Amino acid sequence: MIKFFRKIRQRLLMENRFTKYLLYALGEIVLVVIGILIALQINNWNEQRKEQIREKKLLYSLKEDFQATKSNLLKSLDYYPELMERLEKQLSYLGYNNAQITDTIKTQLTGTFFPNTKIFDGSLNVVLSSENLQLISNDSLKKYLTAYPSYLSSFKEQETDAKKLVLNEHRPILEHYFSLTDWYTRDGRDPDLASRTVPSDFVGLVNDRAFQNVLVKEIYHINYTFDEAETLLNRTNQILEEIDKELNSSSP
Repeated sequence: MIKFFRKIRQRLLMENRFTKYLLYALGEIVLVVIGILIALQINNWNEQRKEQIREKKLLYSLKEDFQATKSNLLKSLDYYPELMERLEKQLSYLGYNNAQITDTIKTQLTGTFFPNTKIFDGSLNVVLSSENLQLISNDSLKKYLTAYPSYLSSFKEQETDAKKLVLNEHRPILEHYFSLTDWYTRDGRDPDLASRTVPSDFVGLVNDRAFQNVLVKEIYHINYTFDEAETLLNRTNQILEEIDKELNSSSP
């Protein structure tokens, strides 16, 4: 093909047809430019295609993590009211005397609970700590993803405070009045030991101001945690909706 065009140029020059040669040369340049533009367009299309594939993989990874987080948040939101009910029941035993405290109440008083919601944020961290965020073409989704860590931090901070309250305040108070040997000897193991240990003092427990206060504080903390979990769940649902929107729009 190159030899063919070269022969045409030579023939035009030999025939002293410069004007036609000039037009031909310009036409050849135009063809070369068009070829280059087509090649660049194909290259750009290939790059865009690769980025779309990477974006789709990223969206599926995000969707998997956010769906798992949503499932765990829903479980926690179901658990918090149950937890508050248990704390309120313990609160109702305050001031009881020895005759009123049954074995069932003793078991209920020794229960300590704290929430621990598993959050799956591995793919989110990958997106926000690299150039992968630029792969996401949906501006709303990009905005929700960058804002999510703030809501997540508020939720985890509140949940951690509730957990610390149980571990650092509630359990030490409980251990002050409750003898773990009660559990150890309950099944008939070492019956002589039971007569030599310091017994549990449940009357002292339900009449202890610190115990009363920690129950009330836990109820408030669980209420706050419930609110934060609902807010985080709403943000999670927004992100999942935007991800589905993108995946559906890119489907064939």
